[in-house]
Amino acid sequence: MNKKIPFYTRAAGASDRRIMAQALECRALDNTKNQYEISFSSETPYTRWGVPEILSHAPDAVDLSCFDKGGTGVLLFNHGMDPSYGKVPIGKIVKAWLDKAEHKCRAVIEIDEDDPQSVRLKGKLDKGMLTGVSVGYTVGAWMKLKPGQKSADGRFVGPANVAVSWKAWEISLAPVPADPTVGLGRSIEEENTMGEENQTQAGIGASAGKPAAPAAGTAGARSREVPATVPATLPIAENPAQVERQRSAEIVTLCRSFGMEDAAEGYIRSGTALDAVRAQILSQLQQRNAPVHAGTEDGSGVEVTRDELDKVRSAAADGLLMRCGVTVEKPVDGANEFRGMSLQAIAAECLTREGETRANRMSRDELFRRSMTPDSAFVSIADDVANRTVLAAQQMAPTTFQYWTSKASQPDFRATHIYEISDGGNLEEIPQNGEFKEAEVSDKEVAVRRLITVGKMVNFTRQLFINDDIGQITRTLTAHTLAFARGINQSVYEILKANPAMTDGNQLFSTTHKNLATGAVPGTKSFSEARRLMRQQTDLDGKTKLNIAPEFVLTGSSTETSIEALLASLADPSANNSGVANVFRNKMQMITDAELDVDSGAQPYFFAANPALTPTIEVCYLNGAESPTVESEVSFDHLGIRYRIYGDRGITLLGYRGLVKNPGVAQ
Repeated sequence: MNKKIPFYTRAAGASDRRIMAQALECRALDNTKNQYEISFSSETPYTRWGVPEILSHAPDAVDLSCFDKGGTGVLLFNHGMDPSYGKVPIGKIVKAWLDKAEHKCRAVIEIDEDDPQSVRLKGKLDKGMLTGVSVGYTVGAWMKLKPGQKSADGRFVGPANVAVSWKAWEISLAPVPADPTVGLGRSIEEENTMGEENQTQAGIGASAGKPAAPAAGTAGARSREVPATVPATLPIAENPAQVERQRSAEIVTLCRSFGMEDAAEGYIRSGTALDAVRAQILSQLQQRNAPVHAGTEDGSGVEVTRDELDKVRSAAADGLLMRCGVTVEKPVDGANEFRGMSLQAIAAECLTREGETRANRMSRDELFRRSMTPDSAFVSIADDVANRTVLAAQQMAPTTFQYWTSKASQPDFRATHIYEISDGGNLEEIPQNGEFKEAEVSDKEVAVRRLITVGKMVNFTRQLFINDDIGQITRTLTAHTLAFARGINQSVYEILKANPAMTDGNQLFSTTHKNLATGAVPGTKSFSEARRLMRQQTDLDGKTKLNIAPEFVLTGSSTETSIEALLASLADPSANNSGVANVFRNKMQMITDAELDVDSGAQPYFFAANPALTPTIEVCYLNGAESPTVESEVSFDHLGIRYRIYGDRGITLLGYRGLVKNPGVAQ
């Protein structure tokens, strides 16, 4: 039985200004000076961050009111981002309408012949050199379709985000097309030969047929046939003031009905269509009343969506990390696009999505100044890159202490006194109605735990931004992170090499502690002695045998090969007869660390028990944070972002019973 998968409709933010480019379908109108009919939008999917995005051209989805008489819609070149043309209109939009049969939006535009720059564009238009058109729009509501899911009208199949309520604000002639279904490359003469019977009163050049293939040499030619009828204006309300009053009243009533009175004024002022208001209210009600069960197989759970700027931040951070050589297991959609972008291009992209229309025309220095604010998207991306760089470096740090030491957490920096405790001893029989006997608890202090803070400062300077050198920061942060881990590693192994005195007055490895073996090269004899010494360690009572055995053998690089052979060989390497079995094969885990190497003399090696059985050396972190912390600051006193990387840790020697040392012999 097939389950019916619901689709999700969500309202879009009011500032979600977008553009969509496509190929220019253009018809020069005869008997009308300097006017052209164009198709400026269609339902061809446009992939944005890995998901096809579609503008629905259903009658209730499209809002072309900005292009009505007296509206604010304008005709630009390249959305006003070209330094030669700027945001000055290159002409006007005579009228715009929805071609219902073709599911496209069309318009009649008129180029300004009094402007030399616009005349220059007109010449390129007539010659077929301008082949793209783009529309600037905002989305009122989205319909999200899951893979294989169809829209209610059956025209769209997921995965896709379908704009079911959108408003066009401006039309731009563009140098680069993106949609092959419409365009100036399409032959005007071929379109006319489809027959005037296909033209409708609703719009010029509407036809039931599909666009023909491009024909060379005819892209900018004028049509030799005039459409049968050309509507002078779009249908408009007889009394616009009355229509607006009715829209406002319905919005107020609708918002009041669902307890959203505060939102009504914003909808009215922004000119949001009534259908878009309904869609947004519906989306909010769905989020407010949705049952909390995420991740169900039929897709009926709560779905969390991120806005466009969040997606840009994630994609840009993943792209910069990959560019710097940091492994990203599952890059988000769009990461590869940012991987090849410069820091200036990413900063301009962030500023554009934050509403800055001239970001692409800023100098590198101006981009730097505008992007270096504490709440900017670019600084957020840089912080994400810094933190993830530190985490990646922490995971690949070449340290070995973590395998055989114990781990602890402390909430503050106050010195903590650690007292000796019994490893259990023997539990005594309790007769019926008998009393429990107190276990032996020592008040003898064995160690004092102290945490220290280590760290450094890193600057992402103005020069690094202008030079597009993010790698300098990631390399420096990686080096400092490795230094933090390396510092712990050095301190742990320094305890083994230094053999310090403990609180009982005896050295860590001593005959008193019964954990100092006879010096010998690694072999069956020395391993047997170490195992015997550790097994015979006793509890606080001096009688109860702990019976613990070495689980790790710790060695420097000079004795690594001989110990590795002993642990892997089937036969005993030290025996003359190859038939003698190696009793230590796979019995211990070898841990090699160069920190144990000595410059001269005998090379010692050590044995350690499982830290869960008896305490030896402990590594403690503040609140359990094992990775260094990265914090950033953007201030007026510095040109750039200052990062400070720091960590808190403490290394404490707790006990000797789980450690044995063989001092080795000089060779």
